[in-house]
Amino acid sequence: MSMVDVIPAGEVPPGSMVRVEVEGQPICLANVGGTFQAVHDTCTHGMASLSAGWLDADMDRVECPRHGAYFRLSDGAALTPPATASLPVFPVEVRDGRVLIDPVPTIPHPFDTP
Repeated sequence: MSMVDVIPAGEVPPGSMVRVEVEGQPICLANVGGTFQAVHDTCTHGMASLSAGWLDADMDRVECPRHGAYFRLSDGAALTPPATASLPVFPVEVRDGRVLIDPVPTIPHPFDTP
């Protein structure tokens, strides 16, 4: 696992999320009660940027701003229609006050072409 340093942890306070880019991939980085979660930033249904949506940290989910689909942050699962495909999840670590993300996702994004 080759982790990439992306942002100071303090720039993403609990209950917030930001869009970061790791090796050309857009990633939605969320701070859920002090635990960082990273999923692909592009909704698997409507191509919207999830980091422009709404974080429901109490429920471990993000809402797409375009059509309202919910995705679970911990595993990328699509929770509500119109989305049906899961999001890629990226392993995250915090070291010395910095957030590091592994650029290799758990699964490929459905919109990625071989």
